[in-house]
Amino acid sequence: MKNMFKTMAVLALASSVSFAGEDAKASKDLEKKIQDQAIYVETAKPGVTLSGYVDAGYSFNAEGPTKTTGDNVRFGDDSTQRGSFNLNAFKLALEKPLGDKDDFAAGFRADLMFGQDANILANASSPTFTSVNNPTAGQANGLSSATDTFVEQAFVQFRAPVGNGIDFKVGRFVALAGYEVIERPANLNITYGNLFTNMIPLYHQGVEASYKFNDTVNVSGAVVNGWNNSHPSITGGNGSSTQPDNYGLIGQVNVNAPGGNANITQTVYYGVNGDANILGNSPTTTNNDGVFQYDVWGNWKPKFANDKLLLGFNGDYGRAGYDVDAVTSKTENFYGFALYSKYQFTKIYSLAGRADWIHNTNGAKWADQSSVTGVGGLAAVGVGGSNLARSNDVYSYTLTSSFDVWENMLLRAEYRIDWGNDWGITATGTPSAGSSRFGASHLVTAEVVYSF
Repeated sequence: MKNMFKTMAVLALASSVSFAGEDAKASKDLEKKIQDQAIYVETAKPGVTLSGYVDAGYSFNAEGPTKTTGDNVRFGDDSTQRGSFNLNAFKLALEKPLGDKDDFAAGFRADLMFGQDANILANASSPTFTSVNNPTAGQANGLSSATDTFVEQAFVQFRAPVGNGIDFKVGRFVALAGYEVIERPANLNITYGNLFTNMIPLYHQGVEASYKFNDTVNVSGAVVNGWNNSHPSITGGNGSSTQPDNYGLIGQVNVNAPGGNANITQTVYYGVNGDANILGNSPTTTNNDGVFQYDVWGNWKPKFANDKLLLGFNGDYGRAGYDVDAVTSKTENFYGFALYSKYQFTKIYSLAGRADWIHNTNGAKWADQSSVTGVGGLAAVGVGGSNLARSNDVYSYTLTSSFDVWENMLLRAEYRIDWGNDWGITATGTPSAGSSRFGASHLVTAEVVYSF
């Protein structure tokens, strides 16, 4: 019986978003497996394949006593207070791959996503977007439409036979950073972790180049329009159109262990002139300070466990400047860490766990500033006192059971708990000592996925 999780991991690999990177996670036999399973499409050019999946399920969220207007760092559809049947996603991917030969080659890839996740993800590129879990007013409280469309990727790819071959992508492609990926079935857990939701971009638009030195080291680099940006100008919620373009520079190095059972990947992102989307709750600003993010993650399959145990980690650090008001500027620092594990008890059953922690120093990354007593959002901070100190710490633990009962079909059930603390603010902008904003939030969800 084919293993659904491995199949989806390779699907993510093929779109350059698997949590081991394009050349790090899947072995050659798994790459061949997904190619053999893809559906060939009759087009003017031979070799175009169609793949995808349908992901549906049910979730029930019982939040803490005061969290309805407090901080909520989960992905939108994971945070709503309700029991709900969900169409998470219907995904279609068309691709003309480059193949394995070190020769001139050209192709393309296009990934389209429909459903409730698509609604939240599509709003990530809106100028008025505040965060993945807190989209525009029309999508408040995580409610979303099951009919929206999200263009996850659409790029032309080609290979220049220089050395071992340099592969290029031009267009929109998924972000290089992060352990988790946009495709839920390719992750170890059903829900997205807090690092994925709050610490990394979803996609970039620009030019990416990758080069594989050998089986141990491969590198990638990109010049892009910014953090979830389709265009480079800082407009709308981040100043006037006269501000400098906010291009982003990305570099990544992946190192595989000689035995092929471990890897570590490091990614650096630098936004040259600020970025409209990196801060979730920053005020309207003309601040052009550069933004920075460092992401590191790794996988390890201990040989003593006979490939049944997978251990992983992910760490992030970022900083960005913003204008509190006309005279006051501040710097937001945000960072977090996550641990992952999965054990394959049988060919059918596996159990995965995730523990994560995230922090921001001033509340500009994800905190709901408007709900703080006496302060009408960050823009009013300078009136009552410019030294606003509003740090946030959020913790989460997730446990997921997976069942591969039928071919190409995955069944999963999950329990998740989130908790944390931050500081309330007095009318003068002074932190109130150790004020706790919300209690624990519990989520139970189930998922069924069919891939093709």
